[in-house]
Amino acid sequence: MAHAVAEYQAELNKHPYEKKRGLRQVCIDIQKTHLKETGRLITLSHVTLSCLAKGDINLSKFNSLMKRWLTEGEEETVIDYIQQMATRGFPLNHKRLKEHINEICRAWLGAAFPETGVGRNWTQHFIERHSNCLHGY
Repeated sequence: MAHAVAEYQAELNKHPYEKKRGLRQVCIDIQKTHLKETGRLITLSHVTLSCLAKGDINLSKFNSLMKRWLTEGEEETVIDYIQQMATRGFPLNHKRLKEHINEICRAWLGAAFPETGVGRNWTQHFIERHSNCLHGY
């Protein structure tokens, strides 16, 4: 989608007398180019392209910033804890990591935190998100 945003912004910067492609046409052209290059069909929304061209953030970025259980500072603390425990010879498995995360969230959120704790795949996603710091542990 970043390529589509760049291409649409290039269209907007054209001279006023040059023919400009609209949002829909830019999406169609990007889809065709991607199909030729990779053999896979993708669908781009002209509405999403419009929002991103105006400077809005996409939904996945919004969710990663706003719908999270831990703040960035808390995540850094958890990473330090994982590294310390591994260095001492007690690496955390997913179950133990989930227990520690649940304790932190319950302390901060109280009854607003679900009884079941973080989701089933939360620890896996956490480790993938911070793989650059945790790859050796």
